[in-house]
Amino acid sequence: MQLFGFHLTRQPDINVMKEAHDINGLISLLDHGNFDIQWRAADALGTLGQDAIPALLKSLDHRSINTRVGAVEALAAVNDVRAIDPLVTLLESEENSEVRWATALALGEIGDKRSVPPLVQSLRDMDRYVRYGAAKALEQLGWQPENDAEKAYYLLALQDWDGTKKIGKPATGPIITLLKEKHPATRAKMVELLGSIGGPDTKSACNLALQDSDGSVRWNAILASRKCGIPITHLPVGLSRRPKSGPNAIGSAVLNFFFLGLGYNYMGKWWGFLVFMSYMTLIVFAQLDLGLGPFVPFILAYPITAIFATQTYFMAKRESEMAG
Repeated sequence: MQLFGFHLTRQPDINVMKEAHDINGLISLLDHGNFDIQWRAADALGTLGQDAIPALLKSLDHRSINTRVGAVEALAAVNDVRAIDPLVTLLESEENSEVRWATALALGEIGDKRSVPPLVQSLRDMDRYVRYGAAKALEQLGWQPENDAEKAYYLLALQDWDGTKKIGKPATGPIITLLKEKHPATRAKMVELLGSIGGPDTKSACNLALQDSDGSVRWNAILASRKCGIPITHLPVGLSRRPKSGPNAIGSAVLNFFFLGLGYNYMGKWWGFLVFMSYMTLIVFAQLDLGLGPFVPFILAYPITAIFATQTYFMAKRESEMAG
């Protein structure tokens, strides 16, 4: 359909597809560009019951993340124990954290006790969303931790920092294990917990946190260093081992040499684009009004831009050394 020169795509009628038991058609909509259609398709598949299970199980291997997530959600709604083993396999082997998160929640919804061991293992996942999903699923299954370490993993997954702190020394191991967590805010909080608990077991973890790529994690490691048994004189050495970040000095210089201003813009300076526009205006003026041709103005400008490129190189180097 075309209206005022624009092509309008007719939206799929999910109710009609559901009444027709068009399972494959609904599964294809799980990867639709419209999120609302994705969600409604997954909901419709969930209402089709056992008829949809074979196709949904097959979709757990689909290349599209959206399709895999939608299939998991639909299987949770169907609530059939035939999905347990495939979902457990997906939880243990899936690389995408969103799919693992959805899978953990689905296992809790289905409510089969066979899900408990893999969900307990997922409390150690390096993604906080997956850990949270596993903890909520275990709640639905009526699971109780068998020891302080399991309790610590469970409370850390729920980000119950006060509860974890009350466990004390037995929580140290789980905290250290999860310091590889990819979310900096969570790592920072865990380092803070280590400082609250203290003890010799926390020293190596605090040393490692001093080299973290995130500034807030490193700062919390400094605050925790005394209780972790790290001498204050060791802190500069530990911090110096951190990965350096910041703008690439050579890249910044090259950009400013060829297109003055873009190097500053790359470094995050708001005025860099203004410098670039002024530079290009002068180049265009030299090309048109002075009749110097398309390339001569650039060549004449290179000795000047070389000076700025040199200045930019050292400027970026200094910012890289100060970064993080």
